[in-house]
Amino acid sequence: MTSYNNDSEIASKIEATQDIENRSNCTSITQLDESETDPANPKNWSTTKKWINFVIVFFNAFTGYFSSAIYMPATNDLRIHFDTNLTVINATIALFVLAIGIAPLFWAPFSERVGRRWVYITAMGFYTVFTVICGIANSLSLFFVFRILQGVASSAGMAVGGGSVADLFRPSERGRAMSIFMLGTIIGPAFSPLIGGYVAQYLGWRWIFYICTILGGVIFIANVVLLRETLYRPNYEKPKSRIAHLKFNPFTSFRLLLRPEVLLICLPISTAFGWFYYLVTILPSTYSEVYGFDTGTIGLFYLAGGIGNCSGSMIAGFISDRIYTYQLKRGKITAEGRLVPLYFGIPFLIAGFLMYGWFIHARLHWFTPLIGYMFCTLGSMYTITTGTTYLVESYLEVSASVVSVSNFTRNIFAMLFSILSVQIRASMGDNWSYTLAGLMNLAFYLICIPTVHIFGAQFRNAKPWYIREKVSN
Repeated sequence: MTSYNNDSEIASKIEATQDIENRSNCTSITQLDESETDPANPKNWSTTKKWINFVIVFFNAFTGYFSSAIYMPATNDLRIHFDTNLTVINATIALFVLAIGIAPLFWAPFSERVGRRWVYITAMGFYTVFTVICGIANSLSLFFVFRILQGVASSAGMAVGGGSVADLFRPSERGRAMSIFMLGTIIGPAFSPLIGGYVAQYLGWRWIFYICTILGGVIFIANVVLLRETLYRPNYEKPKSRIAHLKFNPFTSFRLLLRPEVLLICLPISTAFGWFYYLVTILPSTYSEVYGFDTGTIGLFYLAGGIGNCSGSMIAGFISDRIYTYQLKRGKITAEGRLVPLYFGIPFLIAGFLMYGWFIHARLHWFTPLIGYMFCTLGSMYTITTGTTYLVESYLEVSASVVSVSNFTRNIFAMLFSILSVQIRASMGDNWSYTLAGLMNLAFYLICIPTVHIFGAQFRNAKPWYIREKVSN
């Protein structure tokens, strides 16, 4: 792991300053100093303990998107088994994505009431049960219902994970940690189809869900045995009434979208994520029709996206933390500084969509569109990671809620594009559909990101009453 020992003293002071601004219950420097040395504060844990907890959180988040895409290469097998059409099977993917977009609005505020650990344990237990029922389902309706419930349960890690990252790491470490965390949430659609394709081809589609059940069971045990609570609120007093303590409005998080900087960050990264899901949803039908590949081989092609996702996430974290450290030395620390690296990812995103669409349209060698696919995923992962890091940095006091809102908008776009993928491709073709993808992303990124970069500090300084109320509660 990269070390920042030379700047640790300065970083601690910056962390202290941010905590003074963001936590209303720390009203004096004396209280803050106590939290800086309190061994119960997760930021003061040993490096080993921090990363053990982070790895478990990572896999809780990874499970959701892994489950969403693992049977994409086997959609034709499910279509035949349930005697339906491809649009209906794609709808099971879209509704799963919708579930993992809406459910975090409940999980995130709930975690801020009862703690992160119990949310992880409860959700992963339900996920394991719902997944095995998907595997034994013999009717399409039963499969639909428990796929949605599986999505609800698997979304907890994605909703609460961003808050756990903020709980565990100081600002000088947070960019790297957030990049690794975001890698887990988006690498699933890239690598799980590789596994799902061969499992479906040699063992049958039901074994896809049995494997997910085993994965869920292992993570559930790790949650119970190894995971520790990271929500640190030393001066928080629980209401006398247990019901009052648990009471919350899950849709309060929506009000974060009224904040200009939150909405303007969510729009471009959601557009990129939506078109990414469009690509991966119809990749099996595209490559089987154009190049005539079978299910197992098509699963291999998702490796190109996996390489792009890994590269984008790691590069984003590396550059983000380097720029933060540079600003730290100059004494100019702003949350908007986290957006500086984002601009470097936009050309890869746009070029990737154009290359993929037009190379397939021209019927070039099957490998060449995968280069575009790799660039596309690199750009999307890079910009999504950087944008999410900015949101967490700007709203540390409600980090889980702001990440859940970001997840919600991304998954709404992903649902729409995946459920309409067959119709869009049929009406526009590969060339013009991906040209539209490039143009939409170019417009949103070049309008929204500079606006937040320039005016973000003004937007954030005008935090409304419901943010201040959230902190005080």
